[in-house]
Amino acid sequence: SVGIGTTAPNANALLDVTSTTKAFMPPRMTTTQRDAVASPGAGMVVYNTTTNVLNFHNGSAWGAV
Repeated sequence: SVGIGTTAPNANALLDVTSTTKAFMPPRMTTTQRDAVASPGAGMVVYNTTTNVLNFHNGSAWGAV
């Protein structure tokens, strides 16, 4: 486990990000850039700057959160 902002990351988490003053910022890209990602895997998340919406990939298509 890796922790950011914590000295005791959750043992069940691969990455544990902890903060009370800052937020997580996912990768930001346009729809064209998002669609150019080769073989996106299920669970990938990006912030779509064309639509201003968080997008996720379900294994076969991108969708909005």
